[in-house]
Amino acid sequence: MTTGELRPDDASDPAEFVEMLRQLKDRSGLTYRQLEQRAASAGDVLARSTAADIMRRSTLPRPEVVAAFVRACGAGDQVETWLRARHHLAVNAYAPRSPASDQPTDGSTADRSPADAAPAVVQRPVRTWWFARRTPLTILAVVVLLAVVGVVVWIQRPDDTQQTGQRGGPTPGVSDVPSADSASPDGEASPEADASPTIAPDARLSRIHPVRSPQLCLSEGRDRTGQYKSEVLVQRPCVDATPPDTYLEPAADGLYFIKWNHPVHGPGCLTVRAEDPGRNMLEPWQECSDTNLSQQFRFEPTASAPISYRIRPSDTNLCVGLREDDTEVSAEALVEPCTNGADQVFLVDPRPEG
Repeated sequence: MTTGELRPDDASDPAEFVEMLRQLKDRSGLTYRQLEQRAASAGDVLARSTAADIMRRSTLPRPEVVAAFVRACGAGDQVETWLRARHHLAVNAYAPRSPASDQPTDGSTADRSPADAAPAVVQRPVRTWWFARRTPLTILAVVVLLAVVGVVVWIQRPDDTQQTGQRGGPTPGVSDVPSADSASPDGEASPEADASPTIAPDARLSRIHPVRSPQLCLSEGRDRTGQYKSEVLVQRPCVDATPPDTYLEPAADGLYFIKWNHPVHGPGCLTVRAEDPGRNMLEPWQECSDTNLSQQFRFEPTASAPISYRIRPSDTNLCVGLREDDTEVSAEALVEPCTNGADQVFLVDPRPEG
């Protein structure tokens, strides 16, 4: 089955898009139960209650639901067309939040002002982000330890008023009270005390997912081989992909930082790992720098679908793809030679904040 006269790209708003989905179902002649069964046969999840709910609403369904619905209706060859139409409507819905484009451009910086460039940060020794999911007992132990340390630091401060008027003031997200080892002998904060990763105001909350598996999103996970123990970038079901939240933050020359923001561990920049174990995987680092090219990426529109992108590290001729072209949940993302493979093509879906 093909879309025929239905042109989802012509939908002017979500309600019209849903109406076209309703027409697609009517043409298929299938019941909601049959749609559910066909979706399961194709490896998708589409409960009949979900399909019926789509028809009753005038809001955009999630990308993975659209893909499953269209395939179940027998229009599997048109999934990308429907996803492209949905994506355009989603982008337009969020466009008033910022005068800048919601999506990465082709790299042109003609209209970029100096203020658009990512702020410089002070370099510190590289270390990876402590980003593991801790057990409740471990979290409790950490909280207790931090509380004890905080009390000791407070007791050791001779005078609260001595902490005011320090050079530069505290960086947002950093404690107002500098630690003893970060202060200089004259009582002023050292440069390292003022350095802290943050999420810039022009960063956009986003969701990145493979174009061939829109129900999956790039998020945190583990190396399935067990050789590398820290958190790395993998594909996971979108419903389980947060935290962390994913932000695209503009850098210089049309490049972007891909930042994760965790409610406990804070922001970190995805960085291409350059050594074994875990070589070429992407992991979050606490240190984000506009001079570290392994943390900056170019979003290159693909020729076949302008809203889909290849993600290319700025300092290589490689592309971000999925290990061994894997479609399974928890497949690791890594940089590899660029191909025309679908595992290297991703959609960037803006998400509303709040």
